[in-house]
Amino acid sequence: MSILATLRQDRAGEWKTLDDFLRELRHRETGALAALAGALAAPAQEQKELAEHGEAGAVLLEVACDLRVPRGGRLAAARCLLEAGIGEPFVGHLFIGAGDLVTDPRLGGMARKLVESGLPAALSLGGDPARITLAAGAFARAAHAGASVLGVARLKELLAPAPELHAGAIAGLFALGEVELPDGHRTGWKRLLEQTCAAHRRAPAAARRIGLAPQWPPNLPEAFDPMVREAEERSAAVQSTDAAASPPASRKSAATAPPSKARPATPEPPRVPAGKTLAPPIRKSPFRRPTGTVVEVPGTLPPKPMEPLTSRAPHQPEPRKPVGHLPSREADLRFDARGKRVPRADRWSDQQFEWEAPVLPSSDLPPPTKAQVVPGPFASRLQAVFDDRPEAVDRLCAAAEARAAVRGEEQLLGELRAETSRATWRNRALPLHQLQRLRSVMQDSAHPSPWRAAAGMLLDFFVSGHA
Repeated sequence: MSILATLRQDRAGEWKTLDDFLRELRHRETGALAALAGALAAPAQEQKELAEHGEAGAVLLEVACDLRVPRGGRLAAARCLLEAGIGEPFVGHLFIGAGDLVTDPRLGGMARKLVESGLPAALSLGGDPARITLAAGAFARAAHAGASVLGVARLKELLAPAPELHAGAIAGLFALGEVELPDGHRTGWKRLLEQTCAAHRRAPAAARRIGLAPQWPPNLPEAFDPMVREAEERSAAVQSTDAAASPPASRKSAATAPPSKARPATPEPPRVPAGKTLAPPIRKSPFRRPTGTVVEVPGTLPPKPMEPLTSRAPHQPEPRKPVGHLPSREADLRFDARGKRVPRADRWSDQQFEWEAPVLPSSDLPPPTKAQVVPGPFASRLQAVFDDRPEAVDRLCAAAEARAAVRGEEQLLGELRAETSRATWRNRALPLHQLQRLRSVMQDSAHPSPWRAAAGMLLDFFVSGHA
């Protein structure tokens, strides 16, 4: 089983079967959680194999929605479920519990799948949609994170079928800054946060460690931070009712009662069971000597005579190997002890007065390598567009906006034109999804000018063919 070998490769545990691993994962063992986080880099087939084994889907769903689990383990659990094709209504529960993970790049293209399939499934779950609960707050957190994957316009389309007073949908739009909370919802959220904070502070420390107390701070978007701080200020006087720190009232009264002046009762003799007799206690033997006090004294070893020294043969250094010299066309090429060349005898001859030819290495050397062209500031962003990465166009346009703010829009267009004119991008075709996104950015006047300028240049170069 390949996924079991992947889980055991980091020596986090020695599981003989996947059932043993899932048993420890259900109890949140440290080794099992570390191995699950390592499985995030496993191939998609192995992740699918783990999610389809027995009752692994239910265990992975619990781990992905547990906020106490490290982020790597939650990501791996959600990725395995999405690779296995989790369906309704479980994908709705996964969206509510693990929707805050869609902004992590390690989730890859599965983030879009989780939002587009999980949000409609979460809207169709049972229960009162108008009730303000922590689950509605988790839904709002997931919707707020999903806007960074699909965009605000697409997210509003997915939230359109929600009921009119759906608490999670209204809170999600409030987190995105699209609407304001109604007065009734704002009062309900303040009351819920105050009750949750008081229950968390009142719970014993052991209950908070094992997850029996409400989670605090709750899994809410950043727009609810003022309400969270207000709830903490109102619950500042609430103290934990720990059993060790607060004993029962009956025990307190018994401990603080004044001592009675009455005569103490005579203890009753011990009751002997039927058929048994009590023998006198065993007396100490008069012949046993006292052991006294034991004192540890450091021991002394007898002197060890020195071994006689034997004569050894003197060390003789190994003869040095002659150092090879550079090739020369002359047979009488000589060097002195310091490595300097000895001049020829006829150097100052009147008939052959000339400079000696320098000793050079052979000219049969490979040609010098050419340096690679340094990539421009938009090389990695443009490569992400051709790799069909999620949000590749938005990230490129955001980088273009930042570049235009620093150096101006003309300098931005010049750098983008120089990058697209490289031979690397010739005869390349844009993916269909990225092409549609570029056209939507170009046509939407709500985007900044650098966004539309960068999108228009990419469309002119890769679609129209104008450099």
